Amino acid sequence: MTERQGDQTLSGDTIDVSRDSPLNGAGIAPDPAWFEQSVVEPPFACHVLTTPLHLDAASESKTNSWTDWAGYTVADIYTSVEQEYDALRTRAGLSDISPLVKYRVSGRESVPFLDRLLTRTVGALDTDRAARAVLCAGDGNIITQGMLFRLADEEFRLVVRSSHLDWLEQSALGFAVQVEDVSGTIAGLSLAGPSAAKVLTSAGMEKPEALSKGQAVWVQLGGMPVYVSRTGMLGGMEYELWSDPSDASVLWRRLLDVGHRQGVKPVGAAVRDIARLENGVALEGVDYLSTFTALDSADSRTPYDLSLGGLVDLERTVFNGQKALSVIAEKGSARVLVGLELDLADGAPIGSVCTGERRIGQVKSHAWSQSLQCVVALAVIDASALGASDGFSVETGSGARRPVKLAKRPFLRFS
Repeated sequence: MTERQGDQTLSGDTIDVSRDSPLNGAGIAPDPAWFEQSVVEPPFACHVLTTPLHLDAASESKTNSWTDWAGYTVADIYTSVEQEYDALRTRAGLSDISPLVKYRVSGRESVPFLDRLLTRTVGALDTDRAARAVLCAGDGNIITQGMLFRLADEEFRLVVRSSHLDWLEQSALGFAVQVEDVSGTIAGLSLAGPSAAKVLTSAGMEKPEALSKGQAVWVQLGGMPVYVSRTGMLGGMEYELWSDPSDASVLWRRLLDVGHRQGVKPVGAAVRDIARLENGVALEGVDYLSTFTALDSADSRTPYDLSLGGLVDLERTVFNGQKALSVIAEKGSARVLVGLELDLADGAPIGSVCTGERRIGQVKSHAWSQSLQCVVALAVIDASALGASDGFSVETGSGARRPVKLAKRPFLRFS
């Protein structure tokens, strides 16, 4: 190799590195910041909330498809929507419901405290029974709703979808009652489908089919204490199992193992959402917002808006929102939640609900029902439009309008 000023020769090739070349000179000193990752949040805040069944769900997942539920990471699809839906509706589906918020309410004034908060009295609720619970603000709009379990004379468990511990504690001032968030101490599983009772029998529970809706009982499954209730939002035969977090993994595996002959399969959040839609259940955070989180009052709902008027007892002692709800009951709701059925491709976007050329509301959630072979949807519309003679339609993503029909809820009938 020979060298000359202004060029280099290597194996006969000449590369110009003259004084004017950008390759000639000191260059730019590297900045260490170039190699540092930008920090969106402090390291101590970077974490993922997992349920006691996360590792079990991960071992069953064939898709690595996950979703967020109240800050927790849960399986969205284990295998495929079609396979999981088929298991849920024809055999049995097992799912993780641990992210639900659970409050323990106890003390000698727990009944008057809950009577003050709920839209109907709880005094007549028997031990080991559950009832639908609706909690409203002073304006009559829903704060949250869920199930209330009576565990003993002076002990209850309130299971809801959103956390309101501060508000509950403030509401408890003046009552001889204790309110605790026990969410982290209780794991939850849902077992639903026509074969659910057979699976529980195989797991060691005696006569699970004898449990009536809303009834609960303590049982031993494989030596583990489990509180089994005939509750849930998926429709049909459904049980919810509440256990110690340390037992949840063993319980999950036991139900899958003994239920193999009955065809039980893990079911993710995607199919659970389809099933609750088929059951006509409006979901907080999807179909409406808690009045505490709604930036626009139009996004919050009263019990009457959601056809939950049967859960409101106006003729009793004072409770939150009673005065406002009395006015609404007399005047009627301005908006109502309705069910819609339409012939539309699965996954196609839909938005406004119309009658003639007039927009009267908005579709909140929809899904393709394999059982009904159509799209089922929940929408909030103007109550004044219910008697419209022009028929109803929805706007699709392309701007076209497709005819729809109002349908009674639940969409899917269960024996």
